[in-house]
Amino acid sequence: MIPEVEQTSWMIAAYWILMFPVAVLVVLRVTNFWADDGEGTVLEAVRAVFLMGLAVFLAYDLSGYLFARLTQMPQLGFVFPEGYTYWNWIQESLSLKRQVLGFVPTIRYLPVLFAVTAGGTVLMWLWEMPFRQAVLAFICQIILTVFAMAMLSLVFSFFVGVREGATATQRRDQNTEDRVFGKNDASSALSGLPEMQDRAREIGLQKSSLLNWAWEQWQTVNRLFEPMYALSRPVTRYLPLPVRDFLHGGGWLIAGPALAIFGWYIWRVRQQRYRNRSSDPIQS
Repeated sequence: MIPEVEQTSWMIAAYWILMFPVAVLVVLRVTNFWADDGEGTVLEAVRAVFLMGLAVFLAYDLSGYLFARLTQMPQLGFVFPEGYTYWNWIQESLSLKRQVLGFVPTIRYLPVLFAVTAGGTVLMWLWEMPFRQAVLAFICQIILTVFAMAMLSLVFSFFVGVREGATATQRRDQNTEDRVFGKNDASSALSGLPEMQDRAREIGLQKSSLLNWAWEQWQTVNRLFEPMYALSRPVTRYLPLPVRDFLHGGGWLIAGPALAIFGWYIWRVRQQRYRNRSSDPIQS
């Protein structure tokens, strides 16, 4: 969400209250396109939003906690604090979790894969469609919902940006000062993962690992595209953190062709359905 909106609790509530009917509308439109059992109702869409949201959150958060547990390195001091449980993990910020998961390259993206699979499974169960078709429908919902979130954040930014601009500027100045003196706002505000995050920063990537070496090489190449990322930040800053992190990490090389292929596939499905309706004597 946009920085200005994050500063005010009632603005956060207003944002998600407005996003809920948008998400319901997206579910209705997407499932009506992909499902073969007729038009869905608003009540069915509301139930789908709740169930998919819960399934996606649990799949992402639980798998992230599991991977964080598995990647601990006691010999290097990269371990959870004593007595740290999932209840502590669930209260941490998303950005802090992703930084800890990023200790091992590519691990942070695996919970996203599990979340997509969970969302597709729930959609398959609710609308009784094949799993592959359900996953494609869920991806459609993600794309449209992320776009709606970005547009709504842009609207919020337009109306509250001037009023909150001074506060946001002060916070950025404070963050800059903290970085200069070696402090970290995200870490100091939380209790639990900060020590693990700081230890990961101190250790860095392990040079002996081929995967880590390849990741370092890619990071060197990816820095060449930083001018393009700088140009896109006025738009990408309104996207959710995982999407923004993925794109700025070079994910646009995958996202661009994937969206093109996905759009072509949807066009092909529409054309096939149109031909089927045209050749059906009952429809004619």
